[in-house]
Amino acid sequence: MVSRRDVFKFAGAGGVGVGAGLLLGEVNQRPLETLLSTHIPPEDFSPGLDTWYNTLCRMCPAGCGISVKVREGRARKIEGNAAHPVNRGGTCALGQASLNALYNPDRLRSPMRADGEGGFVPAPWDEAFEELVSRLNALEEFAMGRQAWVLTGGALSSGEEALSRFASALNARVLRLALDTTAAERAAAKAMYGFEGLPHYDIANADVIVSFGADFLGSWRSPIAYAKAYGDFRQGGQGGRGYLAQVEPRMSLTGANADEWLAAKPGAEGALALALAAELLRRGYGDAATSAWNGLSGAMSLEEAARHADVPAARVEALAGRLAAAKAPLALGGGAAGAGSNGTQALTAVAALNRVLGAAGGTVRPNLAHATAYSGLRDIEDFAAQAASGDVPMVILAGVDPVHDLPESLGIRKALERADFVVSLDSFLNDSASLADWVLATDNFLETWGDDISSPGAGMLTATLQQPVQKRLHDTLSVTDIILKLATRLGGAAAEALPHEDAQAFTRSEWEAAWESMGVSGDFNARFRRAQQDGVWAAALAEGMADELSPEAAAPQPPPAAEFAGGEAEYPFVFHPYATQGFREGVGANLPWMQELPDPLTSVAYGSWAEVNPATARELGLRTGDLVELESPAGKVSVPVVEYPGVRPDVVAMPLGHGHRANGRYARGRGANAASLLAAQSDSATGTLAWAATRVALRALGKRGRLIRTSGVSRTLGRQILGPDGEH
Repeated sequence: MVSRRDVFKFAGAGGVGVGAGLLLGEVNQRPLETLLSTHIPPEDFSPGLDTWYNTLCRMCPAGCGISVKVREGRARKIEGNAAHPVNRGGTCALGQASLNALYNPDRLRSPMRADGEGGFVPAPWDEAFEELVSRLNALEEFAMGRQAWVLTGGALSSGEEALSRFASALNARVLRLALDTTAAERAAAKAMYGFEGLPHYDIANADVIVSFGADFLGSWRSPIAYAKAYGDFRQGGQGGRGYLAQVEPRMSLTGANADEWLAAKPGAEGALALALAAELLRRGYGDAATSAWNGLSGAMSLEEAARHADVPAARVEALAGRLAAAKAPLALGGGAAGAGSNGTQALTAVAALNRVLGAAGGTVRPNLAHATAYSGLRDIEDFAAQAASGDVPMVILAGVDPVHDLPESLGIRKALERADFVVSLDSFLNDSASLADWVLATDNFLETWGDDISSPGAGMLTATLQQPVQKRLHDTLSVTDIILKLATRLGGAAAEALPHEDAQAFTRSEWEAAWESMGVSGDFNARFRRAQQDGVWAAALAEGMADELSPEAAAPQPPPAAEFAGGEAEYPFVFHPYATQGFREGVGANLPWMQELPDPLTSVAYGSWAEVNPATARELGLRTGDLVELESPAGKVSVPVVEYPGVRPDVVAMPLGHGHRANGRYARGRGANAASLLAAQSDSATGTLAWAATRVALRALGKRGRLIRTSGVSRTLGRQILGPDGEH
């Protein structure tokens, strides 16, 4: 794994010169604001003064910069930071709704101790630290080969750096968990481009884009950054309106905005991309390196690939012609295309297409060598097996909810139930935290210090500073503060590794060390104050950085046939779970604004649904609103059906994020968890979870389900805006 410190070492070694930091945005000096009581305000105090602070949004991994309006000492409004190179002033629905997390009535207000009867009672911090230190000391003294485990999300942040040092001092194992990881994308980039990390896709300056499964306008990687670039792409950055083709089995938001949507068979995206590359080589395209690939022997012809993907051959032929005539073509790969059993090979084929098109080094450029190395299925299975055998003395959950967000077939719930002691560091009593012995209430990101290195970023080193914009509302601490206090009380190796007083001191020390390693000159305090004002510090990549793109790459092998859990006879539909803009894998479920946000393609709000093609619905005698049971080899759920023309007849799609057993009043008991249907399948190359490799069966339950939509009838009559489907 490349650590955040390695990122700065790499940049300092050749990527960034002295003083190369680009402090973005001219931010006026703000007047001093004093937090005063408004119940009995002083005579000279006028309520209503707005103050804006730049900080970091932590609602998803994109690393966007935000500006927060504060009035009378309280955060009131979120906007995008116009000086930030990633989101350039834009925000997504989740970012706008982050105030719902700050002021949520179900947010934890103090540490909570399990009462032994399935509930929790408040407890003071001293009691929490005393028990944790006692157990950690006992673990060190009587471990006898038994290791503690730390489960985290793996962001490139100072908080994750503190966790890593703490885990190392304890000799604990770390699981970095996420449903949708970047492992296949990084492996494909290494094979075809020769660099570590995620590529920078220059969407703005492309003229023809073919996206294989990457919903870059919806929820893939950094949708606000890509949406900004997409606007430039559509406005004719290359002298005319750009052309977008989307290849995927279920029409995403990106597919709905594309010029054409190719409803490819799941798992066939890689074969189609390689066939396009072979056809372009046959027509004489490619550089000296790719022309030596001998026409990509083993690749299908366009006609064969179209038949394999079950898309019209004439449209594939026309797409090949568009790519051949393009001045600045670009191929993207991600989403479900990279989440099957052949996901890495599929994305490698997409990257090979970029090599043939000449996009590598043009519309595809290297970023700095950094990305989170997520844990594979083997590591998760080791954790579950050790817990089952009684060899897990302690688990620390650091801001993650794997019981809900990951498939139940991985066994994480059972592992937590069998572990000797579980402590969760979180703001909510979510599905995972509800299994803990202690839940340590954490700050909202608007109340504490931190940072993040944006990945994939914007083609430069972008470090966003997170600063508190208001005082803590409750008796909480940040994850970093908790780790630092534990380290101090433990002493020894932990205290030596983390000698800092609090999160602010730790964050400052990380920035000071990073700038020193990069040779950034000037007074540190002045630079850090400016970073607080701007909310971000960015450094341009040095001249010659594109040389990191390898001029050579071995010819890719044709992707193997996709494998799915469940036989086709018993489970006739391929299951297509997808993340929405408001929920992701579940982070937005406890935010009321996100619950009432209608899905932009089906107009459904407040619940889960299964999307089936209208032809499939007619064949099964179903109509929108009918309740069905979806069953996979891993589990079953009951949800209402939505007839959706944008899904293949052999595919059933379902949004992620619902089905929480806990997590507050807005999330608990609402909808069904699509992740619970996923089997423990892995990518054959990287070993990470293949979340698009499960089949399901669909059975009508003979009754209507409750489906809330904002559309469906042409007359309002009683003026209702929202109501059960069919009863508007």
